[in-house]
Amino acid sequence: MGAAISLFLFGAITAALSLQLPLGAPRMPGTGFFPLALGLALMALAAGRGVQLYLARPKAAAPEAPATPAAPEGDGATRRVALFVAGMIAAVALLQPLGYVLSSVLLMLVLLQILGIRHWYASAAIALVSAAACYVVFVRWLKIPLPSGWLF
Repeated sequence: MGAAISLFLFGAITAALSLQLPLGAPRMPGTGFFPLALGLALMALAAGRGVQLYLARPKAAAPEAPATPAAPEGDGATRRVALFVAGMIAAVALLQPLGYVLSSVLLMLVLLQILGIRHWYASAAIALVSAAACYVVFVRWLKIPLPSGWLF
């Protein structure tokens, strides 16, 4: 339940901060439109997961049925959410000094480790391809400037 609450708060903060940016219109979205949509989506998903966990909690009035917890104790969900948020904060802090490409590759490597992908070659390939794809889409195709760094 702690992970759902943490993600909900992270989404709420993202949505609130995105309101400080111009939202634009649906046909011409501003810089705050996408972060607002992501924050609201994260809040909705976290709320849905919180409701699932609440409804799946063991009932105290039925002692004859074996109680099954919604998630095993020590499953590490709260720890993974905290590491995810820390990784995002670090990526934002490193965005200007390192540039978009390098900071996004490092972020993706960290997030894949948090998710449990332990093969370094798979993590490196996913991180490089996703950063390159985002760079091509945003910088080359959509002409949106991203912070430049050591590589680009």
